[in-house]
Amino acid sequence: MIAHLRKQEWTAIAIDFLIVVVGVFVGLQVNNWNMARVERSAEINYLSTMEEDVVYSIGKLEELIAALERQEEARAALYTFSLDPKATMEPHLRDRLVAHGLFHLATLNIRQVTYEALKGSGRLNAISSPPLISALQSLSAEVADAVRREQDETQITYLFSDPPLISGIDMAGPFRHPNVNGAPPPISWLPDAAPSSISPAVMRTLAFRNAILYRSYMTSARLLDVRRMLESHRRIAGLIDQRQAEIGAPQ
Repeated sequence: MIAHLRKQEWTAIAIDFLIVVVGVFVGLQVNNWNMARVERSAEINYLSTMEEDVVYSIGKLEELIAALERQEEARAALYTFSLDPKATMEPHLRDRLVAHGLFHLATLNIRQVTYEALKGSGRLNAISSPPLISALQSLSAEVADAVRREQDETQITYLFSDPPLISGIDMAGPFRHPNVNGAPPPISWLPDAAPSSISPAVMRTLAFRNAILYRSYMTSARLLDVRRMLESHRRIAGLIDQRQAEIGAPQ
């Protein structure tokens, strides 16, 4: 171009200038394409790991709902038994109902690893789907509420369930049963023994029935929370599938 300037070859100068401009434009465009490709690849990976989190959480939420419902069934049976002074109950069944209905706590277990990592690093905008981001943020608030309510039930357990169990029931029987989630009995060394056929007197008391009612009240609220979270996870799963289809992610 310098040689052309000296000779004032304006046509050649224009061509050289155009070549430079086009070269710069192409270079910038290639760089933009590379950045877009990198961002798309990152989003595909984030969506994939987020999908794994959601699938895991859906399974755990379904298990939790089943466990909470089993607890409610156990409490209903115990409450009916407590009201009827003539009622009898098979000892193994009685111990299992006490374990499930009044001792065990069904706990929340979900996974938000990808969402928390993106939020913590300020990278939520790596997911280019406003509806999905909004749903994830709403779910985060739902989880916080559910955790708080679970903590409330834990306190209710300490205050109302545990005292009548500790003072009036031989807990060796309930401890021999798997917990409400199906895990093995919590005390491995506890020797086998036939449970007493005589129902503890505390099971006929007002304190026992009130413990059942308080636990059931908290569980009813928790069931609403967990069912809401399950629906939110299913909605998020659909939004992830939709975004994956939009960017051509492998299914």
